[in-house]
Amino acid sequence: MKDEFVTLETAEMLRDKSFPQTDFKINISTLHQCYLYLSIPTQSIAQKWLREAKNIHICIYNCACGYGYEISKADNGTHIASSTYKGTNDGGEWDAYEEALEAGIQEALKLI
Repeated sequence: MKDEFVTLETAEMLRDKSFPQTDFKINISTLHQCYLYLSIPTQSIAQKWLREAKNIHICIYNCACGYGYEISKADNGTHIASSTYKGTNDGGEWDAYEEALEAGIQEALKLI
């Protein structure tokens, strides 16, 4: 079992929301021998940052159709958003926990 890294798309969204730099970085382009790096955190680090720094909690649930997410305020549980019928499988959910978490992180970043 290992913690998954966020996708490049999610990492770019995190950068745009001032996510702090992490130790793991990839070179995304070179321009006249100048290197641009992008921090790629794990999903759990991104989820923790959203909860602790932005007061956004992402809860992953499972049901007969697969996995989904609920987004709420971390300090009081006020509902913000859910993934009902937004998933990629036939039931409107995701087939894997990590897929639902990635989608939840992206949705939470759109709220900031």
